[in-house]
Amino acid sequence: MVRVVIAVIVTAGILLAIFVVLDLYLRWSRRRELESQHAQGDGASLTREDYVAKGMAEYRRSPERRLLWGVFLVPLIVVGILALLAK
Repeated sequence: MVRVVIAVIVTAGILLAIFVVLDLYLRWSRRRELESQHAQGDGASLTREDYVAKGMAEYRRSPERRLLWGVFLVPLIVVGILALLAK
């Protein structure tokens, strides 16, 4: 039983690391995209910082961001279920 708990904890740690790296990359990518759009003339009535802040706020509520949680939760749930079934 201890091995199962350790396996779940290790898996959660690995998945959390993957989630954090993907989240940082996607936020960085979205920020660069917004800065590029502002440089091309989109959101000319807003300052660059305000345009990027507004776009990042929209990103936090986007389906893309919600799907990212699947990278963490789905495998963790599967490992947890398998751990319970192996008991």
